[in-house]
Amino acid sequence: MIVNVFSIGEVVTEENLDDIDKQNINKIFEKVFSKKSITHLKINCCANDTSILKDYTKDPNNFVMVDFAKKLAKAEQKKDGTRNKQILEGILLIQKENNRLTLLKLENLEIIDKEHHYEMRTTFTTESKYYKGCILEDDLSNIVIIDKNQSIAKYWREDFLDLSLNRNDYQNSKELIELLNCDELYAKEVSQLPNFQKIKDETEDYIFDHESFDKVELANHLRRDNLIEEIDLSKIYSYKFEQIDSDFRISKKALKENYKKTIEISPDTRVTTNNYKKLIREQGIEYKDGKLHLRISGEFVKKLPKELTNGN
Repeated sequence: MIVNVFSIGEVVTEENLDDIDKQNINKIFEKVFSKKSITHLKINCCANDTSILKDYTKDPNNFVMVDFAKKLAKAEQKKDGTRNKQILEGILLIQKENNRLTLLKLENLEIIDKEHHYEMRTTFTTESKYYKGCILEDDLSNIVIIDKNQSIAKYWREDFLDLSLNRNDYQNSKELIELLNCDELYAKEVSQLPNFQKIKDETEDYIFDHESFDKVELANHLRRDNLIEEIDLSKIYSYKFEQIDSDFRISKKALKENYKKTIEISPDTRVTTNNYKKLIREQGIEYKDGKLHLRISGEFVKKLPKELTNGN
């Protein structure tokens, strides 16, 4: 097994590692990539022709690992060649074992103790948003990238690794929601309409109420509700929407990741909903006079504990 560590900042520096360092770094890989602890966003991708991973697979035994660090440092720069301060500095950890290559960028160095052989501190947890990763085995068309944030950082997937997404229902749904939330789903002419917020709300309702998504059907839906008049899809949706498939099944997993919310009632009690926005819009929850009122759907009344229904 080969293990490398590079500091990524204004300059790239390779760290000298002893056997204990490598043992502890391998523990970091085990913790982050363990199936038991994975809570991050995971996306399947394929390598583009100019991907550094494609260069690596041509001769993995003789590939110079510092090239990964240099490429990452370049990806973290602005167009003028200076470092993009909005991207956190960190260290790039590389693990190569048989036909598996794993890259891991840690963006919070306080959770490891470099002075004590890269031991994980007690603050190290996979719940925190401080890492990005990549797993390459023997298939350039099935590369896994991860990000602890809700979306994969552009500089990590595109600028550094040069990967394209392997689209599926989850990925389509995820990008659809992200574009909607960032006001990048619709063309500029639509986003400047005075009723744009109503268009956004109606789009969310469409996503919540349908099992499948269809670009044409959504546009027809908005026209039926007199929210838009335009017929040409290219003038309704933004160019970024072209990257998403025209129709697909809406992923419940993607909805849950973006709209799940937990409300703390007391130290002992929490109310969790997989779609908080839908609950609010349907007036399914209300706070009044120090009490939280929940509307129970008819089919679920029978499932309530008898103590709450007086045995009825």
